[in-house]
Amino acid sequence: MKVVKFLMLAFALSFTIISCREEEKKGTMEVEGVEVEEDANVDVSDDGEKIEIEDSEKEVKIKKDENGNIEKKKVEYKND
Repeated sequence: MKVVKFLMLAFALSFTIISCREEEKKGTMEVEGVEVEEDANVDVSDDGEKIEIEDSEKEVKIKKDENGNIEKKKVEYKND
């Protein structure tokens, strides 16, 4: 009987942990290989070579060459 109760508790705990982790992923998108919030501020230069993304956690700067390949990618995390 104790084994059954332990297994039920372990299952409930693992289910809770997994469901909480999935909720954190909601509301995000991926831009040039960087995961940012959906409501992030995204600025792209007229020629498309510079991209600046800012959300509540980080600021990302991406520079592309004339062929569209990523030349530099800089991610700065904000300290609260």
